Amino acid sequence: MGGSTTSGARTVLSAGIPIEVVLASAAAGSGGPTFIVDGNVVEPVALDQPVELIADGGLGRLYESLLESDDRRSLGAFYTPTEVAAGLVAQVVIDGTVVDPACGSGVFLQAAARKLFDLGVGSPAEIVKERLFGADIDPLAVAVCRWNLASWAGISVDEVTGIVAGDPLRNGMAVWGDGPVGGFDAVVGNPPFLGQLRGTTVRNAAEREDLKARFGDLVGAYTDTAWLFLALGMELLAKGARMALIQPQSVLAARDAEPLRIDLRNRGCLEALWFDRSKVFAGNTEVCALIVERSSCSRSVRLLVDREVVPAGEVAAPEAGIQWGGLVAGLIGIPSVDLARSCSGVGRVGDLAAVTAGFRQHYYGLVPAVREHAGAFDESPRLITTGLVDPLHCKWSKRYARFAGRAWTAPVVETDLVLAEDLAVGEWIEARLRPKLLLASQTRVIEVVVDVTGDMVPVTPLVILEPEEEDLWKLAAALSAPPVTAWVAKLTIGAARASGRIKLSAHQASELPLPMDDRAWSEGEALAHQIWESAGSASSGTWLAFGSAMCRAYGVMETPVLEWWWEHHPGRV
Repeated sequence: MGGSTTSGARTVLSAGIPIEVVLASAAAGSGGPTFIVDGNVVEPVALDQPVELIADGGLGRLYESLLESDDRRSLGAFYTPTEVAAGLVAQVVIDGTVVDPACGSGVFLQAAARKLFDLGVGSPAEIVKERLFGADIDPLAVAVCRWNLASWAGISVDEVTGIVAGDPLRNGMAVWGDGPVGGFDAVVGNPPFLGQLRGTTVRNAAEREDLKARFGDLVGAYTDTAWLFLALGMELLAKGARMALIQPQSVLAARDAEPLRIDLRNRGCLEALWFDRSKVFAGNTEVCALIVERSSCSRSVRLLVDREVVPAGEVAAPEAGIQWGGLVAGLIGIPSVDLARSCSGVGRVGDLAAVTAGFRQHYYGLVPAVREHAGAFDESPRLITTGLVDPLHCKWSKRYARFAGRAWTAPVVETDLVLAEDLAVGEWIEARLRPKLLLASQTRVIEVVVDVTGDMVPVTPLVILEPEEEDLWKLAAALSAPPVTAWVAKLTIGAARASGRIKLSAHQASELPLPMDDRAWSEGEALAHQIWESAGSASSGTWLAFGSAMCRAYGVMETPVLEWWWEHHPGRV
């Protein structure tokens, strides 16, 4: 049986109680709710007021507070503000049955209950008993959800039969028995965000195989569990019905989410997209919600924004499978640039350079071979991290470098040690010791540095571009151009850690278009070299002259691209 532990002054219940849990509205001597497990009173949680006086949504927040922070991360469980739930429910709930396949404490189902009541489809008791369905793998969350709905409807918890402990992601409709014939009339919710790059949320091999057996090619190495709930939702939806599921913004651009985007377009229509700019979730988690209808695709997508879920215009519907970040580019101020059209047929970066990136083994192969620079006669190659790359300037020895869990002042690499430890990694690094460009990641504008002498050892996730030496500055100018940053920022919304940052893969970098106006490109190339020679002290006038030349090189009007680029540029401060 689950028990309780004490964290500071508050009581925390373990989240894995595998039995029916009910909440009573009075606790002996505490003034707060008692948790009753199999008839036994579990230690009460102290509150300032009785349960019946908790404000709307308060019990859900109480449930979240019962989870230790590590539990929340491992479960991907965070409370949804009631106004967000109500706004999204209003987009999809018209009548009929509603299901939340990861219901937690029930904030979406409570919003759905109120919406159905306002629509006059039945009494509160009828709505809760006949129209609401939910599931969660956490029995405590299920108990809180059932209690919330029972209290609203004025019925006993035992009558709330549509809310069950179970895992629809693995078992589908079976967790509710047969479920409604033909599917549910609305799917809503905020499924757990379980990305596969963090140790606390990564799936084990057995879980990965189970999901792959269930969803096939939709499951990749880095598929977030939240994305799979979109595929589940399409299974649960009746024809013509709608789904609104909150997602990490990575669903819009991540490579491993592309099969899910294709699947959604094949089986339904992206009818609307909610994009949060107001940071409504804990930890400033960046979220959106896909509102999908199980019908043929429309020609436009409605945009909704922020905590209030208010309309923000319409955009053309995306093509199947491509990145969807461009749908919301205007919402965060990215100017409209279409280099695919304006530079069609001119060429791409990959025509002038081999474009690669290191992998995990290259990172770890460097760890035992890095040391501090020993002085003027030390000619060991320099270790360059993404944090040392500024626009057309390297900050090696001028800024601390973070590598292998420590800060370095002027890190260098003993290549002989790498070769001795791992021959393949050592040979890969030696092959990189040539003139090249290094492109940083997680930046506000594209930041690339030119390695003229070929003595820089790049650390993942830097992208490495290796052109002929006569093309070094041409490519540096092209990559650093304001229109390229605007184009990339639009395409990759959701791929980086924040919506205002850029993250390019080697493949994406190789596909970037080249300028169309050679004369303006040559002018930009000369200015890029001049900026590099200034060693980080280029004037704003020089930078803006470069930006202006490269706008002309790409056939793009300076306004508003140049102003937007300079506003985000590190050289402005």
